[in-house]
Amino acid sequence: MRLKVRHETVYRYEEPASYSIQYVRLTPPSNAAQRILRWRLSTPGRVREHVDAFGNPMHVVVVDRPHSEIRIGVTGEVESHDTDGVWPDDGEPHPPALFLRSTPLTAPDPALLDFAGGFAERIAANAAGGLEAMMQAIRSHVCYVQGATHVGTTAAGAWQSGAGVCQDHAHVFTACCRALGVPARYVSGYLFTDGQHDEMASHAWVEAWVDGVGWLGHDITNGTRACARHVRLAAGLDYLDASPIRGMRRGGGSERMVVRVFVTDGQPPSAIDQQQQQQQ
Repeated sequence: MRLKVRHETVYRYEEPASYSIQYVRLTPPSNAAQRILRWRLSTPGRVREHVDAFGNPMHVVVVDRPHSEIRIGVTGEVESHDTDGVWPDDGEPHPPALFLRSTPLTAPDPALLDFAGGFAERIAANAAGGLEAMMQAIRSHVCYVQGATHVGTTAAGAWQSGAGVCQDHAHVFTACCRALGVPARYVSGYLFTDGQHDEMASHAWVEAWVDGVGWLGHDITNGTRACARHVRLAAGLDYLDASPIRGMRRGGGSERMVVRVFVTDGQPPSAIDQQQQQQQ
């Protein structure tokens, strides 16, 4: 698929801030699963590009003058390919075992441990099939409800409430995988929904390590493997490691944030479509 992405995040402050720093992971990597045809990042202030500890492309944006607004945007086009959910290994910086490490957002409580334990035998016998079954069970238990949680909601909290969004689905699945000894990492990116669920355009899913297969992507919210409709931005232990934008500031008072994300089909028109356009 050829997908076009437009993503804008605007922070507005009630009074001028004197200093802001933002860690921006809004540049997709290129490999056999996705090829970046064009990509443009626009930011204020000074920008430094580097690769973070998990191998993600990252920009550090610093604004050190008085400001009441920060506007960060990207526009680009990606050619994506369906790899049956497998993320290509292009020289991973860490062994899979690193992603067995728990974090405050992914720490399982007794209820999650009990739930995950019910899939231990199935995953031991057939890892891909067992993980698929666990994904579907999580999706059934944690209903997709916008506004039911916040960025600090833990996997245990989302499981207890039975409601959340893609971030919560990803944290719950990650917690269960790690509890069963399956390395898992949180993934941020975009999803092409063909206009049916625009609120999911900015998305999150999980890659679980399957021996003999590699990193296998699971979109828990939609109950599918990662596919050509997904554009991967970054991965880490949890949301905090892979969030598209995360930062801090000095001053500014209260803050209001507006995010707009659009993912559209960027395929060129077919010969029949071009002929029909010429006839009109």
